[in-house]
Amino acid sequence: MPKVSRAKKRKVSGERVTYLKDIKRQGLVSNSLQFLKEVKVEFKKITWPSRKQTMATTAAVLSFTLFIAFYLGLVDLILSKIVQWLVY
Repeated sequence: MPKVSRAKKRKVSGERVTYLKDIKRQGLVSNSLQFLKEVKVEFKKITWPSRKQTMATTAAVLSFTLFIAFYLGLVDLILSKIVQWLVY
């Protein structure tokens, strides 16, 4: 693996390129503020589902969860009856 000097390592942040030694010079507060600004920009890119899509997805998840719960309850009941029959 070829060696890469530290001077060539860089971090791409948004549209600008900053070098590692420049990042180390910046304080924790300024790095945190920059991060929060970038988070705000990314949040604006989110496309949230409509109420109809949310309700449909919620109904599907609840239906599936109830089906699995009843199925596992039935399997548990059957297996417990088999174990009782074998033990007694």
